[in-house]
Amino acid sequence: MMKKTALLINFLFCVTLTFAQDLDDINELMGKLKYKEAKEAIDKYFQNPKKEKEAEGWYYKGRIYNSLSQETSMEYEESFTLKSESFNAFRKYQSLDSKDVYLLLEGYNSYLGLYFGYYDLGAKAFNNKKFGNAITAFKKAIEIKDFILSKKYDFGQTKLYPLDTSLILNIATAALQDKNEEEAIKNYKILAEANIVAEGYKEIYEYIADYYFRKNDLAALNSILIKGKKLYPEDDYWNDLEIRAVSKNGDKKALYAKYEEMIAKEPSSFLLSYNYAVELYNSIYGKEASNTGDSIISNKLVEALKKAIANESKDDITATILLTNHLYNMSADKLNASNVIKSTKADDVKKKAGLKSEANKYMDDCIYYGEIAIKFYEGLASRTAIQKANYKILLSNLSDLYSIKKNPAKATEYENKNKAAEKL
Repeated sequence: MMKKTALLINFLFCVTLTFAQDLDDINELMGKLKYKEAKEAIDKYFQNPKKEKEAEGWYYKGRIYNSLSQETSMEYEESFTLKSESFNAFRKYQSLDSKDVYLLLEGYNSYLGLYFGYYDLGAKAFNNKKFGNAITAFKKAIEIKDFILSKKYDFGQTKLYPLDTSLILNIATAALQDKNEEEAIKNYKILAEANIVAEGYKEIYEYIADYYFRKNDLAALNSILIKGKKLYPEDDYWNDLEIRAVSKNGDKKALYAKYEEMIAKEPSSFLLSYNYAVELYNSIYGKEASNTGDSIISNKLVEALKKAIANESKDDITATILLTNHLYNMSADKLNASNVIKSTKADDVKKKAGLKSEANKYMDDCIYYGEIAIKFYEGLASRTAIQKANYKILLSNLSDLYSIKKNPAKATEYENKNKAAEKL
């Protein structure tokens, strides 16, 4: 019996020594950067079920799998799987070693390496136009980052933040390339909810707003418009999209009301007043005109254009030209209406006089703004084709108006300028 016991003890000693030697050999393979052989060795090591409960082997596995995953010849799927198994191995190690001896000695840099490894894997997939893979890798990097932050690991000058804006933006960009708009919006919203204001981020808020506009989600659209105006108040996009949202249903009264509401809030906005004027102008003179002869709309148009002119650039007289056209047309309409009245009845005579008075007022205003525009055009070193056409129309109109107002000298002056302009 004594002999058998001694033999058994010797056998157990040899087995224990063999497994300890296995880890030494594996460590040596790692030191020689022979990660494929090291992986084969660690996999063989864990074929012994008893090793499942020993912490050290799991640490080795995590290191080996992560190192092997970084080889440049590695395909995406294999590299991703190796990193995932490495992460699981490190967590298994920690569950078995409450003191984290090995990870503590290395400063938990294995986890940081996995974070950057997934980041690089996602970037490589993106560059290879494998956008779905890129999204998966970037998301895994976020998972590792969140794990690190939850454990409060400190890496000195390398700081990780709860909101990794670069990763979130990368996921959204990859999603757009992958035609996965829902995933892109999901990540864009994460950035928008953080109220980030930085170069290139304005387009994110604009994209979200456009998305809700296309989805006809007015509540969500209004919310992002409010935020966009607050964070990027100089961007005219918000007003434009808000107007388009109201315009979508074809209710012109609601559209005009929205313009007036917004102009009241932003009286110095040229675009708001000018675009409102264009809407009104087209409703009077456009192909589908519905307000021809409407004096209320006509007066609103004049008011809107005058507000636009007050904020018009010194290098742009678009609103001024539009106003002179309208004033000229209105003066002609009022004058023609007065000439139609032939009756000598008191009421008709009064009406005729009133129409002439209105016509004169429109003519005076047209001359005032027209001469401002003439001065502008004559101050240019050269004129575009459109500017040349507008200039000639103005000269012709002013010549007509001065003739009607019995000022032949001025009428002739503008007529001669018009003839001279034809030769240019």
